Amino acid sequence: MGLQLGEAIKIVAQTKVYLLYRTVVYSAIAFFVALFLAILVLLGSIFGIGAAVVLFFIALFAGGFGFRLLREYVLYLLQAGHIALITEIASKGSLPSGISQTAWAKERVMHYYKEVSVLALVDQLVKGVLVSLNRTLFNVMNVLPIPAFEGLARMVQRIVNFSLTYIDESVIAYTFRTMNENVFDAAKSGIIIYCQSWKALLKNAVALTLLSYVFVVVTTTVFIILFIPVALFVPDVAKFALFVLAIFLGISAKWILFDPIACTSTLLTFLKEAETARPDPAWEAKIEAVSDKFRTLKAKAAEATRTPAPSGLQG
Repeated sequence: MGLQLGEAIKIVAQTKVYLLYRTVVYSAIAFFVALFLAILVLLGSIFGIGAAVVLFFIALFAGGFGFRLLREYVLYLLQAGHIALITEIASKGSLPSGISQTAWAKERVMHYYKEVSVLALVDQLVKGVLVSLNRTLFNVMNVLPIPAFEGLARMVQRIVNFSLTYIDESVIAYTFRTMNENVFDAAKSGIIIYCQSWKALLKNAVALTLLSYVFVVVTTTVFIILFIPVALFVPDVAKFALFVLAIFLGISAKWILFDPIACTSTLLTFLKEAETARPDPAWEAKIEAVSDKFRTLKAKAAEATRTPAPSGLQG
C-alpha cells in the first residue's frame, strides 16, 4: 500500500491548530532545556566541567521522569485530540464545518475516555501488549536465527521496538473510527487486527522510523551549523551545552513536524486494513497466551461491558 506520505501531509495540514499547539508545548520544553544548559555552563565555569557533566547526567535521569509526567497529564490529551481530528479527516474526507478543532477534538476524546487517566491506562496497556508481541510472536531473532546475523537482528529489533509508537497511535484511532464506547474493547480489537495485518503495518512503521532518524540527523546538523559561529568563541563547557541543545532541538523538530505525518501514514494503512478485517478468535488466543497486559485489557473490556457508559456523541 505504500507510505502515502503525500496524503498524510495533506491531512496533517488541515490540523494547523494542533500543529501550533505541538510547537508551543515542545518549544516551551526546549526553552527550559536551554535555560538548564545555561545554568550548567555557569556552574561549569565556577566549579569545573566535571561538576557540570555530573549534574547533566543527574538531570538527564530526572528529566526523563519529568517528561513522563508531562506526557501523562498534558501530551496524552494533546496527542489523542490530534489523532481524533486526523481519524475524522481520513475517514470522512473533512472535518465538520464551522467547528473549533480544539473543542471538537477534546469533546471527542473525553466522550470516549472520560478521564486522561483512562486514556493513559489504555495507551500503556496497548504499548505493553505490542512490546510483548515483538518479543515473542514477531521477534526478528526468530527470523534471523543464524549466529552471524544476531547483531543485525538485535539492531533491527530495536528499530522495530521504536516503531511501536506509530502502531499504538493507530490502535487509539481505531476507537474513534469504530465509535466503540468501550475503549478497552476497541483497543483489544485494534490489537487483534494489527496482528492479522502485522507485516504491512510493521513494514510501514519501521520505514517511517528509519526516515525519522534521517530527519533528526538533518535537523540536528542544521542547528549545529547555526551554532558554530557562537561555539567558536565560548569555553568548552558552553560548546558541549550548545551541542546538546542542537540535538534536543533536532529531536523537537521531529516531535513537532515529522511525528504527526508518520502517525497519519501508519493510521491510513491501519484503517484501510481494518475496513475488511474482523478480529480473529485464533489470533486473540495467541495474543492472550503471551501477554498478561492483553489479559488485563480483556478483563477491563468485560468489566466496561457490564457497566456501559451512556451514549450521546454525534458523529
